[in-house]
Amino acid sequence: MEKNEQRNLKDWNQLLAFLAAPDEKDFDKLSAPTLILAGNGLPILADKAAQMYVNGQVERLFLVGGVGHATRILYENFEKQGFHFEEGMSESEICRQYLKEVYDLPDKAFLIETKSTNSGENATFSLEILHSLDAVPEKVLLMNDPTLQRRTRATFEKVWQNEQTVFANAVPFVPEILHFSEEIIFTAKELNHQWPKEYFYALVLGEMERLHDDENGYGPKGKDFIPHIDISEEVWSSYTRIKQSIKTDFSRT
Repeated sequence: MEKNEQRNLKDWNQLLAFLAAPDEKDFDKLSAPTLILAGNGLPILADKAAQMYVNGQVERLFLVGGVGHATRILYENFEKQGFHFEEGMSESEICRQYLKEVYDLPDKAFLIETKSTNSGENATFSLEILHSLDAVPEKVLLMNDPTLQRRTRATFEKVWQNEQTVFANAVPFVPEILHFSEEIIFTAKELNHQWPKEYFYALVLGEMERLHDDENGYGPKGKDFIPHIDISEEVWSSYTRIKQSIKTDFSRT
């Protein structure tokens, strides 16, 4: 492997570790009354959420997410596994149907929110539902696409700032890139073919822009959607090197 390629892989994997921000290395030790699974394009996260419920780590799965940038990818990734869902379903409805069919989870296992289209709405609408049930938990585990995990927690902490709830990131895996080809190849084979290459680039690099606390970011100096996030010089240097080497649109639809 050439030196430049090694540097590039190190940079990418440093960003991925930063964005995933796991709170507990041993995933099986995490526990809370409620796990909130935010809508994303990765069926494997639905499997991991189900395992947490079956193992007694959580008492309830709160599936949140309407139709957004990841919905088509979620459909396509489920189709690769032989699962087909009606068009027009929300990400949370797709996951609930899958979990009921595959894991035979009872209705009481679920809360569901079907209208949110971004992290801010994930946090706002889920809190509204829990308030309506007078059931805001003391602790919540958060699970999302690991490239979005750090911002997910920051967003929930901002939106729920008047609650007493403690959040923890439930991160079953931190993606690690093995090499780049026509697609991105990960050390964990189950992650291969889950993110279209350009979409993955946009997710990761777009997240770094959102987390950077300047006039263009989501922090207090920008849109004020999230609290200030500290980004080390080492991580930011990795981002700038990657950004200089890749020309892509970081926006999502």
